[in-house]
Amino acid sequence: MGQYDIALRHIALRCGDELARGLTLAFAVDSVSWVETQLTALERRIDRVLELRGGGERRLVQLEFIVAPGNDLALRMFEYAVLLVLSLRAAVDPGRGDGAIPPVESVAVLLSGRAAPWPLEGQFRTNWPESERFCGQRFRIEAVYQRKVAELMARPDVFWLVFTPLAVDATEGSIRQVVEEIRRREPRDEQRAELYAVMQVLAELAPWGQTWHKEIRMRVQELDQQSILASETLREVFEQGIEKGVEQGIEKGRKQGIEEMLRGVLARRLRRELSAVEQAAVANRASTLGDPQAAAAVFELDTEALLAWLLGPDAE
Repeated sequence: MGQYDIALRHIALRCGDELARGLTLAFAVDSVSWVETQLTALERRIDRVLELRGGGERRLVQLEFIVAPGNDLALRMFEYAVLLVLSLRAAVDPGRGDGAIPPVESVAVLLSGRAAPWPLEGQFRTNWPESERFCGQRFRIEAVYQRKVAELMARPDVFWLVFTPLAVDATEGSIRQVVEEIRRREPRDEQRAELYAVMQVLAELAPWGQTWHKEIRMRVQELDQQSILASETLREVFEQGIEKGVEQGIEKGRKQGIEEMLRGVLARRLRRELSAVEQAAVANRASTLGDPQAAAAVFELDTEALLAWLLGPDAE
């Protein structure tokens, strides 16, 4: 799972309470925390265990982020649940009995996979199929890549918004809407930067054949530059994106590469196509710039200042 696992574990640790609220569990929750069992410490295939407390009860949510679920999904979830319960059992006093082990709800969050709709619940049956009673494990399926953007946005807080680049109906317009919504819901610059970074990582999965890397970068740069300035990691990601664009332009000539990058940035900032006169002015300005000057201007100047710098008669 690689970078997806790392990114999601990191943001999930920060947003455990939001994650739980988004699952709409049938349990009145007073507090939420992450627990480290002997199993999660040693068996890194297990993602995380969320502890919920409320009404004098303690319950656990076993959460698994899965990139490419196969035909063995139910078996894998059953295996993880059994290992978790055994780990919990090993950590309690044998004299306390079965009641010492809190009930566990297993949730598989699917990030990509088949086009056919997933059910809301999966199961692994261990008893005979003709038996009227069921023996085995049932688990929840959250196929976020099959959700619509509106469904993910309807969930409270910001955690579930990071999955919107995977949504079945994601568009350039919806990416903009999500960035605006993250700005509205999360006032802290560094936390917003982390959310955008996770969106960038998840966008690589492209479960429906369309990656939204460029759109996420453009919209954050246009709408929330403050978060870029607040996060060194995100700033590096965005700077690398611009440098990559410039490098691709070198094949056509350094001047043309810088010109195309500046023209695209200005058009996005103005939210319209540039006129012929403006395009000519940008081309003239680009001919005098090197890569560092162009990148610095894009990151350091607001829209009005960038417009004056590129098109003004006194531009230097």
